[in-house]
Amino acid sequence: MSRDDSDIIAVRDLPPGRPEPTEESVSRTWHHITAARRPARTRATSRILVPAMAATLVAGLVVGGVLVMRPGGGVLEFGAPSDDKTSEPNLAPAPPQTVAVLHALAEAATHGPAAVKVPPGQYIFVRHDGWAGAFRAAVEGNSAPPQEGEIERQIREMWFDPRGMVTMSVTDGQVDLGADPSAERGAFEREGPSLNWSTPEWLASLPTDPERLRTKLRELTGDGGAWSTDHALWSTLQELYLRADLVLGPEVRAALLLSFTGLRGLTSSDVTVDGRRLVAVRHTERGTGDEILFDPATGQAVGRRTVSQDPGVTVTAPADAPKLDPGVLYQATWTQKVVAAVGAR
Repeated sequence: MSRDDSDIIAVRDLPPGRPEPTEESVSRTWHHITAARRPARTRATSRILVPAMAATLVAGLVVGGVLVMRPGGGVLEFGAPSDDKTSEPNLAPAPPQTVAVLHALAEAATHGPAAVKVPPGQYIFVRHDGWAGAFRAAVEGNSAPPQEGEIERQIREMWFDPRGMVTMSVTDGQVDLGADPSAERGAFEREGPSLNWSTPEWLASLPTDPERLRTKLRELTGDGGAWSTDHALWSTLQELYLRADLVLGPEVRAALLLSFTGLRGLTSSDVTVDGRRLVAVRHTERGTGDEILFDPATGQAVGRRTVSQDPGVTVTAPADAPKLDPGVLYQATWTQKVVAAVGAR
């Protein structure tokens, strides 16, 4: 990683008070740090999936000459990393076990809760409760990639305007972490409803035939930038579910789950988070697994995880931290509800 890298420039220019780094930006930085161990590739032109959010997609915080990386920070935005196009996209079809799991989730979704209506002037409140690994590495020089991190509690409370799922406010439960609703609203007005800037009405209009829906989702995602299309789509879906799961109706929720059976690179497993049995559906690429956590009883998305496949990466935990599965660098669950005002819980 050089001094001229775009992510590091963004960190150096980071003004006081900006949100902490996001999970996708940490993934970018992790790739930069570990790239020295891999053969060089021709650099490809980078592409940000959400231009209006690009300013806050930074790599980390520089503290005392050390780069501090914490997954899942800030407003939890997403974007394709400003890096080389992957030469090893995960093109493996979902195994039969995962296909069966997705069918079971879809069946549960058909009998799950109806879409929640958000009256005009009201907002979606999301409480995001998790743990994130903090890694520290020297910003300059040829130091080895960070292999050991410390798990830290991470609370995020967020308020979204359903007209574009615009972020109105984000806090850590006490301190305002900064949001830019004007910029996000401007992007929504320019681009219209999309996976990036959804509305309840737009989501309800998605095709419910799984094959047609999968084709549309890939078309909306594009080439995926530095990642494969299906990986970029999965990252986008993590954010979509975070903001909008409660406004999905049973038919659309089930159709989404069935459309995933044809995505490349997916696997699944049963996991226990805070004593709760959930289903983790993972997309793996570049040695990292990005998971969406589903409630098997309803088919609803209730959380996310990031899992490293590098056996040398370890995360230590304080006494009050939950026991994380091997390789988990970041884990969070969320709850969603409709509130009458920004700041209401």
